[in-house]
Amino acid sequence: MLFGKVKPINELSDTQIQTMFAIMQKYYDNFIWDNFISDLKSKQDAILLYDENNCLRGFTTLAVFFHDEKIQLLFSGDTNIEKEYWGNNDLSQIWVKNAFVHAEKFRGTTYWLLLTKGYKTYKFLHTFFNSFYPRANTKTPWYLQEIMHKFATKKYGEQYQNGVITTGKDYLKSEFAEIDEAKLKNKNTAFFLEKNPNFTKGDELVCITELSLRNLNNLGRKMLGR
Repeated sequence: MLFGKVKPINELSDTQIQTMFAIMQKYYDNFIWDNFISDLKSKQDAILLYDENNCLRGFTTLAVFFHDEKIQLLFSGDTNIEKEYWGNNDLSQIWVKNAFVHAEKFRGTTYWLLLTKGYKTYKFLHTFFNSFYPRANTKTPWYLQEIMHKFATKKYGEQYQNGVITTGKDYLKSEFAEIDEAKLKNKNTAFFLEKNPNFTKGDELVCITELSLRNLNNLGRKMLGR
């Protein structure tokens, strides 16, 4: 079991930052220090996951943007957790609770913008939320498409095309990108692969979901403790 700490990015120690980088390098090829630091500096919060020996074993980062005065966007940055902890909900629970701290301070609507390089990250959406986009057999509402398009175009320019961001930076190592036959039969995994066929090259699918109690499913509410 892991326990989490939420820490402002500007309060991270050099040791914490170097450990975060090392965790990413274990699972991603072409993962470059300068790119990592640039992404880190653009975020506000870091959620750090520690084991019982107080060793850092995973993390995620978060930034807050405003689409307009009525819409707030939470944007996730680099995220990873050591393989031996895959499948548990430690990161999910801590992330959801921290995200809702931001959402419930804001009087308007809060959306989570997530860039997904792999089906495991995309799985977070259909595991905890009732509605999210894009998703199988469902048309993305025009106003959410507009939010994603405006954000991605402003931040990534011509690297953003048809809902996918192609940066040519880091990508999952081949041994972690493999998808077995059983998972391929899952409609959500199949949809992710259809929309982001070059995920093994580091392409990222732009996704969005509303951060609200009504949009959390039963497991999502359990993660939040509601």
